[in-house]
Amino acid sequence: MKNSILSYSLVLLLITINSCTKVDQQIFDTPTPANAIKTTADVDNAIIGLYAQFNSWSGFKDQQFILYPFADDLSSVAVNNLGTWGAKVNINSGVGNLSNIWNRYYKAISNANAVIDYANNISMTDSTRAKMIAEAKFVRGLSYFYMVQYFGAVPITTTVFNADSDLKPKRSSVDSVYQQIFSDFAVGTTALPTRSAQPSIEFNRATRGAAFGFLSKANLTYANYLNLNNRTSESNTFYAKARDYADSVISSSQYSLISDYAKLWDVTLEKNAYNEVIFGIAYTRDATVTDITSDGSNWPFIFNPQSRPNSGGNGTNKVGGSQIRVHPWFYEKYTKGQYVKDYRTEVSFTTTWIDPSARTVVTFPLIPPASVFLIESQPYINKYVDPNAINSQNSENDLFLLRLSEIYLIRAEAENEINGPANAFASFNKLRQRARNANGTARTTPADLTIADAPTKEDMRMAIFDERGLELVAEFNRWFDLVRMRYIDNTRTMYEYQFGTFLPTLPPGKPKYTKATGWSSGRTEETNIIPYDKKYLLYPIPANEIGVNANISQNFGW
Repeated sequence: MKNSILSYSLVLLLITINSCTKVDQQIFDTPTPANAIKTTADVDNAIIGLYAQFNSWSGFKDQQFILYPFADDLSSVAVNNLGTWGAKVNINSGVGNLSNIWNRYYKAISNANAVIDYANNISMTDSTRAKMIAEAKFVRGLSYFYMVQYFGAVPITTTVFNADSDLKPKRSSVDSVYQQIFSDFAVGTTALPTRSAQPSIEFNRATRGAAFGFLSKANLTYANYLNLNNRTSESNTFYAKARDYADSVISSSQYSLISDYAKLWDVTLEKNAYNEVIFGIAYTRDATVTDITSDGSNWPFIFNPQSRPNSGGNGTNKVGGSQIRVHPWFYEKYTKGQYVKDYRTEVSFTTTWIDPSARTVVTFPLIPPASVFLIESQPYINKYVDPNAINSQNSENDLFLLRLSEIYLIRAEAENEINGPANAFASFNKLRQRARNANGTARTTPADLTIADAPTKEDMRMAIFDERGLELVAEFNRWFDLVRMRYIDNTRTMYEYQFGTFLPTLPPGKPKYTKATGWSSGRTEETNIIPYDKKYLLYPIPANEIGVNANISQNFGW
Protein backbone atom coordinates (compact mmCIF):
# COMPACT_ATOMS: atom_id res chain seq x y z
CA MET A 1 0.00 0.00 0.00
CA LYS A 2 3.03 2.28 -0.12
CA ASN A 3 1.72 4.25 -3.07
CA SER A 4 -1.99 4.16 -2.38
CA ILE A 5 -3.85 7.38 -1.72
CA LEU A 6 -4.52 6.22 1.83
CA SER A 7 -1.11 5.04 2.92
CA TYR A 8 0.31 8.45 3.65
CA SER A 9 -2.96 9.45 5.30
CA LEU A 10 -2.37 6.73 7.84
CA VAL A 11 1.25 7.75 8.15
CA LEU A 12 0.08 11.26 8.99
CA LEU A 13 -2.00 10.05 11.89
CA LEU A 14 0.70 7.79 13.23
CA ILE A 15 3.72 10.01 12.77
CA THR A 16 3.79 13.74 12.03
CA ILE A 17 2.32 16.85 10.61
CA ASN A 18 5.02 18.97 9.00
CA SER A 19 4.98 22.67 9.88
CA CYS A 20 6.75 24.88 7.39
CA THR A 21 5.68 28.09 5.72
CA LYS A 22 6.52 31.77 5.55
CA VAL A 23 4.88 33.84 8.28
CA ASP A 24 6.32 37.34 8.47
CA GLN A 25 9.45 35.86 6.91
CA GLN A 26 9.84 33.34 9.76
CA ILE A 27 10.10 29.63 9.08
CA PHE A 28 8.52 27.04 11.36
CA ASP A 29 9.94 23.67 10.51
CA THR A 30 9.74 21.50 13.64
CA PRO A 31 7.77 18.28 13.08
CA THR A 32 4.76 17.96 15.35
CA PRO A 33 3.99 14.39 16.48
CA ALA A 34 0.31 13.64 15.97
CA ASN A 35 -0.10 12.30 19.50
CA ALA A 36 1.31 15.58 20.87
CA ILE A 37 -1.59 17.68 19.56
CA LYS A 38 -3.11 18.61 22.90
CA THR A 39 -3.51 22.39 22.96
CA THR A 40 -4.79 25.21 20.79
CA ALA A 41 -1.18 26.16 20.06
CA ASP A 42 -0.48 22.61 18.89
CA VAL A 43 -3.41 22.75 16.48
CA ASP A 44 -2.26 26.12 15.18
CA ASN A 45 1.20 24.71 14.51
CA ALA A 46 -0.45 21.84 12.65
CA ILE A 47 -2.36 24.37 10.54
CA ILE A 48 0.92 26.01 9.59
CA GLY A 49 1.93 22.55 8.41
CA LEU A 50 -1.13 22.41 6.16
CA TYR A 51 0.12 25.33 4.12
CA ALA A 52 3.51 23.65 3.86
CA GLN A 53 1.92 20.99 1.66
CA PHE A 54 1.49 23.64 -1.03
CA ASN A 55 4.98 25.14 -0.96
CA SER A 56 6.76 21.78 -0.87
CA TRP A 57 8.87 20.25 -3.63
CA SER A 58 5.99 18.03 -4.78
CA GLY A 59 3.55 20.91 -4.35
CA PHE A 60 3.80 24.15 -6.29
CA LYS A 61 7.55 24.55 -5.93
CA ASP A 62 8.65 22.02 -8.52
CA GLN A 63 6.47 19.12 -9.55
CA GLN A 64 3.43 21.16 -10.55
CA PHE A 65 5.54 23.70 -12.36
CA ILE A 66 7.05 20.85 -14.34
CA LEU A 67 3.65 19.29 -15.01
CA TYR A 68 1.77 22.46 -15.91
CA PRO A 69 3.62 24.09 -18.82
CA PHE A 70 3.99 20.93 -20.86
CA ALA A 71 0.29 21.11 -21.68
CA ASP A 72 -0.27 24.81 -22.36
CA ASP A 73 0.16 26.69 -25.60
CA LEU A 74 2.52 29.48 -24.56
CA SER A 75 5.34 27.73 -22.70
CA SER A 76 8.21 26.02 -24.44
CA VAL A 77 9.83 23.46 -22.17
CA ALA A 78 13.54 22.75 -22.52
CA VAL A 79 13.74 19.04 -23.36
CA ASN A 80 17.30 18.59 -22.20
CA ASN A 81 16.68 20.30 -18.88
CA LEU A 82 13.36 18.71 -17.97
CA GLY A 83 13.76 15.20 -19.32
CA THR A 84 10.43 13.41 -19.79
CA TRP A 85 8.47 16.60 -19.22
CA GLY A 86 10.26 18.27 -22.10
CA ALA A 87 7.96 16.64 -24.64
CA LYS A 88 4.23 16.10 -24.28
CA VAL A 89 4.31 12.80 -26.16
CA ASN A 90 6.50 11.31 -23.42
CA ILE A 91 3.86 11.71 -20.72
CA ASN A 92 2.01 8.64 -19.48
CA SER A 93 0.35 7.41 -16.31
CA GLY A 94 3.59 5.89 -15.07
CA VAL A 95 5.52 9.17 -14.87
CA GLY A 96 6.52 9.67 -11.27
CA ASN A 97 5.79 13.40 -11.16
CA LEU A 98 2.05 12.71 -11.48
CA SER A 99 2.15 10.35 -8.53
CA ASN A 100 4.06 12.93 -6.50
CA ILE A 101 1.40 15.55 -7.16
CA TRP A 102 -1.50 13.18 -6.48
CA ASN A 103 0.12 12.07 -3.23
CA ARG A 104 0.87 15.63 -2.14
CA TYR A 105 -2.73 16.76 -2.51
CA TYR A 106 -4.11 13.76 -0.70
CA LYS A 107 -1.58 14.29 2.06
CA ALA A 108 -2.84 17.89 2.36
CA ILE A 109 -6.43 16.60 2.44
CA SER A 110 -5.57 13.99 5.06
CA ASN A 111 -3.73 16.56 7.17
CA ALA A 112 -6.74 18.89 6.94
CA ASN A 113 -9.07 16.12 8.08
CA ALA A 114 -6.78 15.47 11.04
CA VAL A 115 -6.70 19.16 12.01
CA ILE A 116 -10.50 19.30 11.93
CA ASP A 117 -10.58 16.28 14.22
CA TYR A 118 -8.06 17.88 16.60
CA ALA A 119 -10.01 21.14 16.71
CA ASN A 120 -13.23 19.31 17.51
CA ASN A 121 -11.68 17.39 20.39
CA ILE A 122 -9.55 19.98 22.14
CA SER A 123 -10.88 22.59 24.53
CA MET A 124 -10.88 26.07 22.97
CA THR A 125 -13.27 28.96 22.39
CA ASP A 126 -15.97 28.51 19.80
CA SER A 127 -14.59 31.31 17.61
CA THR A 128 -11.07 29.85 17.68
CA ARG A 129 -12.41 26.39 16.82
CA ALA A 130 -14.46 27.80 13.95
CA LYS A 131 -11.45 29.65 12.52
CA MET A 132 -9.16 26.61 12.76
CA ILE A 133 -11.70 24.35 11.10
CA ALA A 134 -12.25 26.97 8.40
CA GLU A 135 -8.51 27.11 7.62
CA ALA A 136 -8.32 23.33 7.39
CA LYS A 137 -11.35 23.22 5.13
CA PHE A 138 -9.89 25.99 2.97
CA VAL A 139 -6.76 23.87 2.40
CA ARG A 140 -8.91 20.81 1.72
CA GLY A 141 -11.15 22.72 -0.67
CA LEU A 142 -8.20 24.19 -2.56
CA SER A 143 -6.63 20.73 -2.84
CA TYR A 144 -9.81 19.25 -4.28
CA PHE A 145 -10.19 22.23 -6.62
CA TYR A 146 -6.82 21.52 -8.24
CA MET A 147 -7.38 17.76 -8.17
CA VAL A 148 -10.72 17.93 -10.00
CA GLN A 149 -9.24 20.19 -12.66
CA TYR A 150 -6.23 17.94 -13.19
CA PHE A 151 -7.84 14.52 -12.91
CA GLY A 152 -11.63 14.96 -13.07
CA ALA A 153 -13.55 12.63 -10.76
CA VAL A 154 -11.45 11.74 -7.72
CA PRO A 155 -12.13 9.99 -4.39
CA ILE A 156 -13.48 12.24 -1.64
CA THR A 157 -12.43 11.73 1.95
CA THR A 158 -13.47 14.06 4.76
CA THR A 159 -12.69 11.99 7.86
CA VAL A 160 -9.58 10.70 9.59
CA PHE A 161 -8.65 7.22 8.41
CA ASN A 162 -8.56 4.32 10.83
CA ALA A 163 -8.62 0.55 10.71
CA ASP A 164 -12.30 0.58 9.73
CA SER A 165 -11.90 2.99 6.82
CA ASP A 166 -12.43 2.01 3.20
CA LEU A 167 -8.89 1.70 1.85
CA LYS A 168 -10.03 1.38 -1.77
CA PRO A 169 -12.52 4.20 -2.33
CA LYS A 170 -14.18 4.81 -5.68
CA ARG A 171 -13.89 8.02 -7.67
CA SER A 172 -16.62 10.47 -6.69
CA SER A 173 -18.39 12.30 -9.50
CA VAL A 174 -17.11 15.67 -10.67
CA ASP A 175 -20.36 17.19 -9.39
CA SER A 176 -19.76 15.74 -5.94
CA VAL A 177 -16.19 17.01 -5.83
CA TYR A 178 -17.33 20.53 -6.68
CA GLN A 179 -20.04 20.40 -4.03
CA GLN A 180 -17.35 19.45 -1.51
CA ILE A 181 -15.20 22.36 -2.72
CA PHE A 182 -18.07 24.83 -2.37
CA SER A 183 -18.89 23.54 1.09
CA ASP A 184 -15.28 23.78 2.28
CA PHE A 185 -14.69 27.29 0.97
CA ALA A 186 -18.06 28.56 2.25
CA VAL A 187 -17.06 27.95 5.87
CA GLY A 188 -14.30 30.52 5.54
CA THR A 189 -16.63 33.30 4.37
CA THR A 190 -17.78 33.78 7.95
CA ALA A 191 -15.20 32.06 10.18
CA LEU A 192 -11.96 33.42 8.68
CA PRO A 193 -10.70 36.93 9.44
CA THR A 194 -10.71 39.69 6.88
CA ARG A 195 -7.32 40.72 5.55
CA SER A 196 -7.22 43.84 7.71
CA ALA A 197 -8.13 41.87 10.85
CA GLN A 198 -5.63 39.07 10.25
CA PRO A 199 -2.79 39.03 12.82
CA SER A 200 0.57 39.88 11.25
CA ILE A 201 2.02 36.54 12.33
CA GLU A 202 -0.62 34.82 10.15
CA PHE A 203 0.43 36.64 7.00
CA ASN A 204 0.08 34.32 3.96
CA ARG A 205 -2.67 32.26 5.56
CA ALA A 206 -6.24 32.09 4.27
CA THR A 207 -8.61 35.00 4.87
CA ARG A 208 -12.29 35.65 4.30
CA GLY A 209 -11.35 37.27 0.98
CA ALA A 210 -9.52 34.12 -0.10
CA ALA A 211 -12.58 32.00 0.72
CA PHE A 212 -14.89 34.30 -1.28
CA GLY A 213 -12.32 34.57 -4.08
CA PHE A 214 -11.87 30.85 -4.58
CA LEU A 215 -15.60 30.29 -4.25
CA SER A 216 -15.94 32.69 -7.17
CA LYS A 217 -13.28 30.95 -9.22
CA ALA A 218 -14.57 27.45 -8.44
CA ASN A 219 -18.17 28.34 -9.31
CA LEU A 220 -17.02 29.85 -12.59
CA THR A 221 -15.02 26.72 -13.43
CA TYR A 222 -17.93 24.45 -12.56
CA ALA A 223 -20.29 26.52 -14.68
CA ASN A 224 -17.84 26.12 -17.58
CA TYR A 225 -17.84 22.36 -16.94
CA LEU A 226 -21.62 22.23 -17.09
CA ASN A 227 -21.69 24.10 -20.39
CA LEU A 228 -19.08 21.83 -21.94
CA ASN A 229 -21.07 18.78 -20.85
CA ASN A 230 -24.36 19.89 -22.42
CA ARG A 231 -25.87 21.06 -19.14
CA THR A 232 -26.26 24.71 -20.06
CA SER A 233 -29.62 24.97 -18.30
CA GLU A 234 -27.80 24.48 -14.98
CA SER A 235 -24.81 26.73 -15.59
CA ASN A 236 -26.31 30.19 -15.04
CA THR A 237 -26.91 29.44 -11.36
CA PHE A 238 -23.18 28.97 -10.87
CA TYR A 239 -22.17 31.87 -13.10
CA ALA A 240 -24.38 34.04 -10.91
CA LYS A 241 -22.69 32.70 -7.79
CA ALA A 242 -19.28 33.35 -9.32
CA ARG A 243 -20.28 36.94 -10.09
CA ASP A 244 -21.79 37.52 -6.66
CA TYR A 245 -18.82 36.07 -4.80
CA ALA A 246 -16.51 38.25 -6.91
CA ASP A 247 -18.62 41.24 -5.91
CA SER A 248 -18.14 40.27 -2.26
CA VAL A 249 -14.37 40.48 -2.67
CA ILE A 250 -14.52 43.76 -4.58
CA SER A 251 -17.01 45.46 -2.27
CA SER A 252 -15.09 44.42 0.84
CA SER A 253 -12.50 47.13 0.07
CA GLN A 254 -9.86 44.82 1.53
CA TYR A 255 -7.89 44.71 -1.73
CA SER A 256 -6.82 47.18 -4.39
CA LEU A 257 -4.93 47.00 -7.67
CA ILE A 258 -1.27 47.95 -7.29
CA SER A 259 -1.00 51.12 -9.38
CA ASP A 260 2.27 50.04 -11.06
CA TYR A 261 1.98 46.52 -12.47
CA ALA A 262 5.77 46.08 -12.31
CA LYS A 263 5.79 46.51 -8.55
CA LEU A 264 3.73 43.34 -8.17
CA TRP A 265 6.82 41.43 -9.25
CA ASP A 266 9.50 43.36 -7.41
CA VAL A 267 10.65 40.81 -4.84
CA THR A 268 11.76 43.59 -2.50
CA LEU A 269 8.17 44.88 -2.41
CA GLU A 270 6.53 41.49 -2.16
CA LYS A 271 4.64 42.07 1.07
CA ASN A 272 3.11 45.24 -0.36
CA ALA A 273 1.88 43.20 -3.32
CA TYR A 274 -0.55 41.53 -0.94
CA ASN A 275 -2.69 44.64 -1.12
CA GLU A 276 -3.75 43.05 -4.42
CA VAL A 277 -2.84 39.41 -3.85
CA ILE A 278 -5.72 37.54 -2.23
CA PHE A 279 -3.86 34.28 -1.68
CA GLY A 280 -0.30 33.28 -2.44
CA ILE A 281 2.07 30.38 -1.84
CA ALA A 282 4.78 31.62 0.48
CA TYR A 283 8.52 31.16 0.00
CA THR A 284 11.55 32.44 1.88
CA ARG A 285 15.27 32.22 1.10
CA ASP A 286 16.56 29.42 3.27
CA ALA A 287 20.24 29.48 4.21
CA THR A 288 19.92 26.27 6.23
CA VAL A 289 18.87 24.04 3.32
CA THR A 290 20.26 24.56 -0.17
CA ASP A 291 18.63 21.78 -2.20
CA ILE A 292 15.16 21.27 -3.66
CA THR A 293 13.67 20.83 -0.17
CA SER A 294 14.58 24.38 0.89
CA ASP A 295 11.93 26.92 1.84
CA GLY A 296 12.79 29.08 -1.16
CA SER A 297 11.20 29.01 -4.59
CA ASN A 298 12.94 28.08 -7.84
CA TRP A 299 10.88 29.96 -10.46
CA PRO A 300 13.58 32.55 -11.12
CA PHE A 301 15.83 29.63 -12.08
CA ILE A 302 13.12 27.92 -14.14
CA PHE A 303 12.06 31.03 -16.09
CA ASN A 304 15.27 33.07 -16.53
CA PRO A 305 17.95 32.64 -19.22
CA GLN A 306 21.18 30.81 -18.52
CA SER A 307 23.06 33.94 -19.54
CA ARG A 308 21.18 36.50 -17.43
CA PRO A 309 23.13 37.31 -14.25
CA ASN A 310 21.53 38.10 -10.91
CA SER A 311 18.22 36.62 -11.94
CA GLY A 312 17.88 32.97 -10.99
CA GLY A 313 20.47 32.22 -8.33
CA ASN A 314 22.38 29.54 -10.24
CA GLY A 315 26.16 29.48 -9.93
CA THR A 316 28.55 32.34 -9.28
CA ASN A 317 26.66 34.70 -11.59
CA LYS A 318 23.24 33.68 -10.24
CA VAL A 319 21.84 32.99 -13.70
CA GLY A 320 18.67 31.15 -14.65
CA GLY A 321 18.23 27.70 -16.11
CA SER A 322 16.39 28.45 -19.39
CA GLN A 323 13.96 25.67 -18.55
CA ILE A 324 10.76 27.39 -19.65
CA ARG A 325 10.67 29.85 -22.53
CA VAL A 326 7.84 31.64 -24.33
CA HIS A 327 6.57 30.59 -27.75
CA PRO A 328 7.36 33.40 -30.22
CA TRP A 329 3.76 33.58 -31.44
CA PHE A 330 2.50 34.28 -27.93
CA TYR A 331 4.85 37.16 -27.27
CA GLU A 332 4.19 38.58 -30.74
CA LYS A 333 0.43 38.51 -30.10
CA TYR A 334 0.83 40.91 -27.20
CA THR A 335 2.85 43.44 -29.15
CA LYS A 336 0.23 43.98 -31.88
CA GLY A 337 -3.24 45.45 -32.33
CA GLN A 338 -4.91 46.48 -29.08
CA TYR A 339 -1.83 45.39 -27.12
CA VAL A 340 0.68 47.69 -28.82
CA LYS A 341 2.82 49.30 -26.10
CA ASP A 342 0.94 47.48 -23.37
CA TYR A 343 2.95 48.05 -20.19
CA ARG A 344 2.16 44.53 -19.00
CA THR A 345 4.00 43.07 -21.99
CA GLU A 346 7.09 45.13 -21.16
CA VAL A 347 6.95 43.99 -17.55
CA SER A 348 6.06 40.33 -18.03
CA PHE A 349 8.63 39.34 -20.65
CA THR A 350 12.31 39.92 -21.20
CA THR A 351 13.84 40.13 -24.66
CA THR A 352 17.25 41.66 -23.94
CA TRP A 353 19.85 41.64 -21.18
CA ILE A 354 23.61 41.86 -20.60
CA ASP A 355 25.38 38.55 -20.01
CA PRO A 356 28.21 37.95 -17.48
CA SER A 357 30.77 38.80 -20.19
CA ALA A 358 29.14 42.21 -20.77
CA ARG A 359 27.72 41.14 -24.13
CA THR A 360 24.24 42.19 -25.24
CA VAL A 361 21.79 39.34 -25.67
CA VAL A 362 18.56 39.80 -27.63
CA THR A 363 15.71 37.48 -28.44
CA PHE A 364 12.97 37.38 -31.04
CA PRO A 365 11.58 39.75 -32.24
CA LEU A 366 14.25 42.39 -31.53
CA ILE A 367 16.70 43.34 -34.23
CA PRO A 368 20.19 42.82 -32.78
CA PRO A 369 22.44 45.86 -32.38
CA ALA A 370 25.54 46.26 -34.45
CA SER A 371 27.78 45.70 -31.44
CA VAL A 372 28.82 42.29 -30.14
CA PHE A 373 25.71 40.31 -29.33
CA LEU A 374 24.16 36.92 -28.80
CA ILE A 375 20.77 35.93 -30.21
CA GLU A 376 18.04 33.64 -28.88
CA SER A 377 14.87 32.61 -30.69
CA GLN A 378 12.45 32.87 -27.79
CA PRO A 379 11.61 35.49 -25.15
CA TYR A 380 11.53 34.68 -21.44
CA ILE A 381 9.19 35.37 -18.55
CA ASN A 382 10.31 38.32 -16.43
CA LYS A 383 7.93 38.09 -13.45
CA TYR A 384 10.20 36.02 -11.23
CA VAL A 385 13.62 37.57 -10.59
CA ASP A 386 15.60 37.48 -7.36
CA PRO A 387 19.08 39.06 -7.46
CA ASN A 388 19.66 37.84 -3.90
CA ALA A 389 18.68 34.22 -4.44
CA ILE A 390 20.87 31.86 -2.45
CA ASN A 391 20.96 29.29 -5.24
CA SER A 392 18.77 27.88 -8.00
CA GLN A 393 16.33 26.34 -5.51
CA ASN A 394 16.26 29.18 -3.05
CA SER A 395 14.59 32.42 -4.09
CA GLU A 396 12.21 34.70 -2.21
CA ASN A 397 9.49 34.94 -4.88
CA ASP A 398 5.99 33.87 -3.82
CA LEU A 399 3.48 32.36 -6.23
CA PHE A 400 0.31 34.46 -6.39
CA LEU A 401 -2.57 32.04 -6.90
CA LEU A 402 -5.31 34.66 -6.82
CA ARG A 403 -5.16 38.43 -7.33
CA LEU A 404 -7.84 41.10 -7.38
CA SER A 405 -7.22 41.59 -11.10
CA GLU A 406 -8.40 38.02 -11.70
CA ILE A 407 -11.49 38.64 -9.59
CA TYR A 408 -12.39 41.49 -11.96
CA LEU A 409 -11.94 39.14 -14.92
CA ILE A 410 -13.99 36.41 -13.24
CA ARG A 411 -16.77 38.89 -12.64
CA ALA A 412 -16.65 40.06 -16.25
CA GLU A 413 -16.70 36.49 -17.56
CA ALA A 414 -19.57 35.38 -15.35
CA GLU A 415 -21.67 38.46 -16.15
CA ASN A 416 -20.99 38.00 -19.84
CA GLU A 417 -22.10 34.36 -19.80
CA ILE A 418 -25.34 35.31 -18.04
CA ASN A 419 -26.33 38.55 -19.75
CA GLY A 420 -23.86 39.24 -22.54
CA PRO A 421 -21.12 41.90 -22.61
CA ALA A 422 -22.98 45.14 -21.85
CA ASN A 423 -22.41 45.05 -18.09
CA ALA A 424 -19.10 43.16 -18.23
CA PHE A 425 -16.95 45.96 -19.67
CA ALA A 426 -16.62 47.93 -16.43
CA SER A 427 -14.92 45.05 -14.59
CA PHE A 428 -12.82 44.10 -17.61
CA ASN A 429 -11.57 47.64 -18.14
CA LYS A 430 -10.27 47.99 -14.60
CA LEU A 431 -7.22 46.09 -15.82
CA ARG A 432 -6.84 48.21 -18.96
CA GLN A 433 -6.97 51.36 -16.85
CA ARG A 434 -4.21 50.08 -14.58
CA ALA A 435 -2.12 49.06 -17.59
CA ARG A 436 -2.44 52.57 -19.08
CA ASN A 437 -1.09 54.01 -15.85
CA ALA A 438 2.16 52.14 -16.60
CA ASN A 439 4.85 53.27 -14.15
CA GLY A 440 3.10 56.56 -13.46
CA THR A 441 3.42 58.05 -16.93
CA ALA A 442 0.01 57.69 -18.53
CA ARG A 443 -0.37 55.93 -21.88
CA THR A 444 -3.21 55.71 -24.36
CA THR A 445 -2.96 51.93 -24.77
CA PRO A 446 -4.47 49.50 -24.14
CA ALA A 447 -7.75 51.30 -24.75
CA ASP A 448 -10.92 50.37 -22.89
CA LEU A 449 -12.86 47.57 -24.53
CA THR A 450 -16.25 48.66 -25.90
CA ILE A 451 -19.32 47.09 -27.44
CA ALA A 452 -17.82 47.83 -30.85
CA ASP A 453 -14.88 45.57 -29.97
CA ALA A 454 -16.94 42.76 -28.46
CA PRO A 455 -20.59 43.01 -29.59
CA THR A 456 -21.53 39.42 -28.69
CA LYS A 457 -21.13 37.09 -25.76
CA GLU A 458 -18.74 34.96 -27.80
CA ASP A 459 -16.62 37.96 -28.81
CA MET A 460 -16.38 39.05 -25.19
CA ARG A 461 -15.42 35.56 -24.08
CA MET A 462 -12.50 35.61 -26.53
CA ALA A 463 -11.47 39.06 -25.30
CA ILE A 464 -11.46 37.78 -21.72
CA PHE A 465 -9.42 34.74 -22.75
CA ASP A 466 -6.85 36.99 -24.40
CA GLU A 467 -6.79 39.42 -21.49
CA ARG A 468 -6.23 36.59 -19.03
CA GLY A 469 -3.39 35.39 -21.23
CA LEU A 470 -1.44 38.59 -20.72
CA GLU A 471 -2.56 39.77 -17.28
CA LEU A 472 -2.00 36.37 -15.65
CA VAL A 473 0.85 34.99 -17.75
CA ALA A 474 3.06 32.52 -15.82
CA GLU A 475 0.72 32.60 -12.82
CA PHE A 476 -0.51 29.03 -13.11
CA ASN A 477 -3.71 29.74 -15.06
CA ARG A 478 -3.22 29.16 -18.77
CA TRP A 479 -3.80 25.41 -19.02
CA PHE A 480 -6.84 25.65 -16.76
CA ASP A 481 -8.22 28.41 -19.00
CA LEU A 482 -7.60 26.33 -22.11
CA VAL A 483 -9.51 23.30 -20.87
CA ARG A 484 -12.40 25.12 -19.12
CA MET A 485 -13.30 27.94 -21.53
CA ARG A 486 -15.39 27.49 -24.66
CA TYR A 487 -14.40 28.72 -28.09
CA ILE A 488 -16.87 30.98 -29.94
CA ASP A 489 -18.66 27.96 -31.44
CA ASN A 490 -19.80 27.14 -27.86
CA THR A 491 -18.92 23.47 -28.26
CA ARG A 492 -15.13 23.16 -28.35
CA THR A 493 -12.78 24.01 -25.52
CA MET A 494 -10.18 26.69 -26.13
CA TYR A 495 -7.65 23.87 -25.86
CA GLU A 496 -9.22 22.09 -28.80
CA TYR A 497 -9.36 25.30 -30.84
CA GLN A 498 -5.79 26.32 -30.06
CA PHE A 499 -4.21 22.92 -30.70
CA GLY A 500 -6.64 21.65 -33.31
CA THR A 501 -7.20 24.79 -35.39
CA PHE A 502 -5.10 27.84 -34.54
CA LEU A 503 -1.61 26.56 -33.79
CA PRO A 504 -1.41 24.37 -36.93
CA THR A 505 -1.78 27.56 -39.02
CA LEU A 506 1.42 29.06 -37.60
CA PRO A 507 4.79 28.56 -39.30
CA PRO A 508 6.39 25.67 -37.39
CA GLY A 509 9.79 25.87 -35.77
CA LYS A 510 11.63 28.57 -33.91
CA PRO A 511 12.49 31.76 -35.78
CA LYS A 512 16.12 32.20 -36.79
CA TYR A 513 17.92 35.46 -37.40
CA THR A 514 20.32 36.45 -40.17
CA LYS A 515 21.52 39.94 -41.00
CA ALA A 516 20.45 39.49 -44.60
CA THR A 517 16.86 38.40 -44.06
CA GLY A 518 16.04 39.22 -40.44
CA TRP A 519 13.90 36.78 -38.46
CA SER A 520 12.60 33.73 -40.30
CA SER A 521 8.91 32.84 -40.24
CA GLY A 522 8.87 30.12 -37.55
CA ARG A 523 6.68 30.97 -34.57
CA THR A 524 6.55 27.82 -32.42
CA GLU A 525 8.94 25.51 -30.63
CA GLU A 526 7.32 22.30 -31.76
CA THR A 527 8.08 19.98 -28.83
CA ASN A 528 4.76 20.69 -27.13
CA ILE A 529 2.77 21.91 -30.12
CA ILE A 530 1.45 18.53 -31.16
CA PRO A 531 -1.92 17.60 -32.75
CA TYR A 532 -5.02 17.94 -30.61
CA ASP A 533 -5.93 14.89 -28.57
CA LYS A 534 -8.96 14.87 -26.28
CA LYS A 535 -7.02 12.99 -23.61
CA TYR A 536 -5.01 16.12 -22.82
CA LEU A 537 -8.10 17.76 -21.33
CA LEU A 538 -7.27 15.78 -18.18
CA TYR A 539 -4.08 14.26 -16.82
CA PRO A 540 -3.80 10.50 -16.38
CA ILE A 541 -4.52 8.94 -13.01
CA PRO A 542 -1.13 7.73 -11.71
CA ALA A 543 -0.62 4.10 -12.65
CA ASN A 544 0.44 3.09 -9.16
CA GLU A 545 -2.88 4.35 -7.75
CA ILE A 546 -4.79 2.15 -10.17
CA GLY A 547 -2.44 -0.70 -9.37
CA VAL A 548 -3.33 -0.70 -5.68
CA ASN A 549 -6.99 0.25 -6.03
CA ALA A 550 -9.09 -1.62 -8.55
CA ASN A 551 -11.97 0.79 -7.88
CA ILE A 552 -10.13 3.63 -9.63
CA SER A 553 -10.44 3.69 -13.41
CA GLN A 554 -8.13 5.48 -15.84
CA ASN A 555 -9.04 8.72 -17.60
CA PHE A 556 -9.98 8.69 -21.29
CA GLY A 557 -7.14 7.98 -23.70
CA TRP A 558 -4.46 7.18 -21.12
